[in-house]
Amino acid sequence: MTKLDFVTMKSQYTMYLILAIIVLLFAIMNSSVTVLCFTCSWFVALTSSNIFAIQEKNNLNRLYGSLSVNLKDIVLGRYISVCLNYIISFLVIIVLYSGFTLFQNKEMNLQEVLFGFSLSFLIFSVIVGIQMPVFFKMGYTKAKVWSLVPFVAVMSLVVIPSYVDALSGVIEFMMSNKSVLIICCTLASCIIQFVSYNISVVAYRKGR
Repeated sequence: MTKLDFVTMKSQYTMYLILAIIVLLFAIMNSSVTVLCFTCSWFVALTSSNIFAIQEKNNLNRLYGSLSVNLKDIVLGRYISVCLNYIISFLVIIVLYSGFTLFQNKEMNLQEVLFGFSLSFLIFSVIVGIQMPVFFKMGYTKAKVWSLVPFVAVMSLVVIPSYVDALSGVIEFMMSNKSVLIICCTLASCIIQFVSYNISVVAYRKGR
């Protein structure tokens, strides 16, 4: 199912080119690797819904029904393909960023890369983790408006804390313990993906 999703989304390869251009623009503006990772998270999450649009437009459920796979395989394949898109995009960013820093005779901090990955993966997991069950349950057309809700929610969580003194203190504490934060964000992301997958299986079964 993962291979089928990638074949279905051949046009997705242009996404990597667009992402590369965005990364280069941000790098020219001397943006940190964390900012680039954030860009990766929302950009890939934004394009992840395209497979559901193609599935609905071409009625791929009939194709899936003719394959020797069960419902859980269909859902799991979708989650794996979406996560692989994120990982590939992240690697594209790191390769381009490392090349840019090398060109400028700068050093790339490994902890900052891991920190950027953990936070961006958490943001990606929250957005996709909310979107996927909704798309599996309602289909692309009915769910495309609701799919914007997690984007608004995540952006609010990013912007609001900077204006709240109590939350600003929490953020400062977290930033001073990056190693712990990296582990916690990565674990939280995996849990979100696991819970979202199980909800999607139920939602897809009821929505068919």
